[in-house]
Amino acid sequence: MLQKNKAFRTLLTAYGLSTLGDWFDFIAVAIFLGYVWEADPMTMALLPIAYAAPGIVLGQFAGVLADRVHKVRMIMTANMVQASLTLLLLAMPDPLSFLLVIALRSCASVFNDPAHQTLTRQIVSPEHLLRAASLNGGIYQTAKLIGPLIGGTIAAILTPAICLMINAASYVVSTLLMLTIRNVERRLPKSASDSGEKAVSLRVAWQEGWAVFLQNRVLLVSALFSLLAMMAIQLADAQLPVIFREKVPNRPEIVGYSVSVIGLGALLTITWLHRRGQIRSYGWVLGGGVLLIGICFSWIGLFQPGSAIYWLLLASLLAGIGTGLTSVGLNYLIQKETPIHALGRVRGIIDSLSSVTFIVAPLMGGGLMTWLGPAKSFLWIGLLVAAVGGIAIVLQRWIWGNRAANSSPASSRQAG
Repeated sequence: MLQKNKAFRTLLTAYGLSTLGDWFDFIAVAIFLGYVWEADPMTMALLPIAYAAPGIVLGQFAGVLADRVHKVRMIMTANMVQASLTLLLLAMPDPLSFLLVIALRSCASVFNDPAHQTLTRQIVSPEHLLRAASLNGGIYQTAKLIGPLIGGTIAAILTPAICLMINAASYVVSTLLMLTIRNVERRLPKSASDSGEKAVSLRVAWQEGWAVFLQNRVLLVSALFSLLAMMAIQLADAQLPVIFREKVPNRPEIVGYSVSVIGLGALLTITWLHRRGQIRSYGWVLGGGVLLIGICFSWIGLFQPGSAIYWLLLASLLAGIGTGLTSVGLNYLIQKETPIHALGRVRGIIDSLSSVTFIVAPLMGGGLMTWLGPAKSFLWIGLLVAAVGGIAIVLQRWIWGNRAANSSPASSRQAG
């Protein structure tokens, strides 16, 4: 039972604290760029690039390391570097230097996710993987619900700088909690290449990861679909402060409220998935989630200034439901379909490829916003995203085959 798994509980708590701090940070960054410096759409498009560019360069290397080194120490080191650079943001005088420090901080965060995913697989039994993924997703969405709400209030009453300080403190406390996770590294099985007396080179380990990724059809096709959907989503996602500035001027707190409602919708969906104990169809979960996110973007594009704010929040709720479906579905799929000895490398490969979309799509989105304007851009991007999700539902048997999403013997026993 996960409730009795002390290592997982500690990891979940540490992850929750750092994630909560990240959402305080998100609100501070959005307010600094969108309202304090009044950054233009192209400058706003640089924000997701600052977050994602390090992943292209370092993502696959981080995945190889996660399969070879002490995962707990890897997470702790990344946390402390992120805490230091978060405090450094307070000294930045303009948007470009601010974005540069964010990019440097992202270099450290690249190493966190593969280590966290590998450690989770290491300390959680296979029959509990969906529940572990749901709990991780639930913690993330809970933080997304309360973090922007509280962070937006603090930023409005005091200053956004306080939110950055809270984030730095959350990394430190998370690191202290990780110190209590001991004697788990010995549990991880070695790969065939690592079972010999001589350790394989980083290059060979990297090649092994790509071989696992390319030879698993479900994993490969799901990753390609997710990348395509992510590309479409990122065209508009970075521009939310811009369109809210147009639709609801002089209401910067709407950014925080919208993100909180997205978190609420995702949390409710993740709770539902957690109680089910299994995912019967990747197509309905991943495709349906993307479809709802696309509807949200088009809805925001059609929103008229002066209309009731709850229409924007209702659209955000749909996006939250879609986010809950896609986040848990993809994370569970990666955990289930990847051999445990290669999980870090495969996760690093997928993170690295995802980072490419975070580079290309925001630049395209910034240019599209400048050309068509925020409202039309959100409308057409939303239709594109919804189309991708709808196609995935219609063609799910071709994309994922006739297999059930939870077809392992362990999963079948649990379902019964």
